[in-house]
Amino acid sequence: LRQSLRFHPSILKIVEALCNPRDSSNDNDSTNPPLYKGNFGRWNFQGLGPNGKPQPLRIGQVGAVVSLPGAADQAIHADSSHLFEMHDCLPCHYVNVFTMGCASGHDCKANVDLDGNNTGENLVGGTAFVHGSHCLSVTARLTAENDTNINDVSASAAKKDAQDEMHMRVIRPSLQPGDVLMFDCRTLHFGLANDSESGLRRPMLYVNMTHSWFNDPKNW
Repeated sequence: LRQSLRFHPSILKIVEALCNPRDSSNDNDSTNPPLYKGNFGRWNFQGLGPNGKPQPLRIGQVGAVVSLPGAADQAIHADSSHLFEMHDCLPCHYVNVFTMGCASGHDCKANVDLDGNNTGENLVGGTAFVHGSHCLSVTARLTAENDTNINDVSASAAKKDAQDEMHMRVIRPSLQPGDVLMFDCRTLHFGLANDSESGLRRPMLYVNMTHSWFNDPKNW
């Protein structure tokens, strides 16, 4: 399982594409070649040039996090900072890959709404994400602190709008044992409460994948 999570070819292909986006829409247009053709430095040190393979990844070891019964919602957070703050959203450089392990039983079964749709919620919980929060502009708007007087009507309305938008952006993926989820570590997220009625723990196996030039010694 550890090697499958770290080196599964489908997972690696997805992460490589996520960390190395390339616009190849005009590959055959000699008068207006795609931007990646100008990355001439990729010939250095016996490189294969602009048409070579994606930049290599640094693949971490498999770790584990366990949510115990009675654990409350985690504080909302991001696992990594942005590299630069003058661009709203540079390509991803840091991906977390995880899979949930949970014994079968009532506490692990996802709830279904009246239309038969999976709500992504169950008693042992999971991980919730704020859609779009890997962009600086979105997170800045959602988390802006209000230093004005609490009686300021416009400021109060703006704060409520931010809270409403935050709630609308929160998604709760419903994972079954064996499913894998990958996310940009700049994304706001939080672990959901474990309300298991039978004392069931919620284990999670994860591995961090980054560009080879990036290293985060402090994160797990």
